[in-house]
Amino acid sequence: MKQFYFLIALLSFILPIHSQTLIAIQDFEITPTTPTWTFTGTPNYNSGISASSAAPENSPIGINNSRAWETTQISAGLTVEFSNIAIPTVYDEILFEFKLAAMNLNGSSGGPDNLDYVLVEYSLDNGSTFYNRLRIRGALNNNSFWAYDATGIAIVDYQPTDEVLFQPTNSGLATENGYSTVGILFPGTINQLKIKITARSSSGSDTWLIDNVRLLGGSDLLNNDEFTINQNKIKLYPNPSSDFIKISGLNKNENFSIDNLLGEKIKEGVIGTNEAIDISNFSGGVYFLKLDNGNIIKFLKE
Repeated sequence: MKQFYFLIALLSFILPIHSQTLIAIQDFEITPTTPTWTFTGTPNYNSGISASSAAPENSPIGINNSRAWETTQISAGLTVEFSNIAIPTVYDEILFEFKLAAMNLNGSSGGPDNLDYVLVEYSLDNGSTFYNRLRIRGALNNNSFWAYDATGIAIVDYQPTDEVLFQPTNSGLATENGYSTVGILFPGTINQLKIKITARSSSGSDTWLIDNVRLLGGSDLLNNDEFTINQNKIKLYPNPSSDFIKISGLNKNENFSIDNLLGEKIKEGVIGTNEAIDISNFSGGVYFLKLDNGNIIKFLKE
């Protein structure tokens, strides 16, 4: 089974955004935020902070300790279908995204494993046809857990329509490849969108938590400060580029890797501040440079 270490690991949403409109949101509160994205299904809810004996300990169950959709010990899976949204023809891009945490609320180890998953499907024809586009699983090797501040990002383009898998390899706390931000990017040419999320948990020690399901319209939506993992003063330039990229603001040499939109590692090495990375043989498109210091930066090869 091919593992995708991270797919769109973009600045956790990193560079300044040009424009963004909240089309719809579902935050699972008793009085939900507007414009509210309605849904069908019967999710369970939880809120507050995980116990000091949980995995991970003392972590928000919902964003900012709010209420979230919790799935624990539902081996058949529970599906929530978000209503069809008409998309105005005024956006360059449409981004569907949500926040995801994986926990064991009842013990200091455990968490979702390979049997547990969160599946995202989309439809562009009001539900007549759904496509399984991405799936998050627990660790391949035993159980894993992570909080909403884990730095793994699983965002894919809406095409091709094949399913993409994101999954930590190792058990335990997954701070880097725990996928806390999940989503699908669509072109602004779509005129409607319906989403289904299915969460499956095989035991009482495997919990998925989903919060802040959002639909955004705008331009350059993956270059959003909201998705910044740890940008500090580190910059990538020139961007876009056809021959090379450089990084400024590094305090020391850093290991780096570059992934494409399929999560495939294209290049890796060591880089110092203002040193060049040759990308002349890359195919044109979007790539993500990941540094050991936690920065993940999106760039465009022309």
